[in-house]
Amino acid sequence: MPEKIKLQYHSIQDIVFSTLRDEIVNQVLKPGDVLNTVELSKRLGVSRTPIREALNRLVSIGLIEESPHKSCYVKKLSIEQVIEIYYIRAALSGAAARLAATKISKEDQQKLLDLCNQMENINEPDPSKSMLKKNREFHNIIIAAAKSPNLENLLEQYYQLSQHYRALALEFPDSFRQVCSEHRKIAEAMLVRDKNAAESSMREHYMNTARRIAKAFHADFDI
Repeated sequence: MPEKIKLQYHSIQDIVFSTLRDEIVNQVLKPGDVLNTVELSKRLGVSRTPIREALNRLVSIGLIEESPHKSCYVKKLSIEQVIEIYYIRAALSGAAARLAATKISKEDQQKLLDLCNQMENINEPDPSKSMLKKNREFHNIIIAAAKSPNLENLLEQYYQLSQHYRALALEFPDSFRQVCSEHRKIAEAMLVRDKNAAESSMREHYMNTARRIAKAFHADFDI
């Protein structure tokens, strides 16, 4: 296959993958919805080949499942599975924070502090949306500072799996204050390059997030 055509094919596949991933994350496509290649091909205006490739990628990161009859549907996650994902995210993110603590630049240290200030002073019509966006920026700075492509890929995979449930961690009156306090603790550990404190603070942050999500589900878990 000529390189130009090959690149074009991959770009179409990437666009289809990103479109479907975003629709699942934003619940345009809901858990249990069947993903029919013919219907998707018509709706997105592309051939079935990049649709099939995109669906395979979505299966590989756990956002959709394939039935024995080869049809695909948006995956339903139980609260037990969600908590398990957060256990994994806690371990991976703790490792990333440990690596980042001794590598992070002064510029990125300042960005973390600036984001802490911004999160602590959110005053917008939709504070949860703003908090989630700044939270993503905060964690991405640390992940990038770790300089570990393998960790980064794994963290992105599990981030996508937990997307549906992130907002649940902000449902309760004291949640914003708790999240801000946890971020501040992580940032301060990164500022003094304390890898032990950075790792433990990051792990505890994710375990607390799991506790808040379990509370939103009215589930009794010993986390």
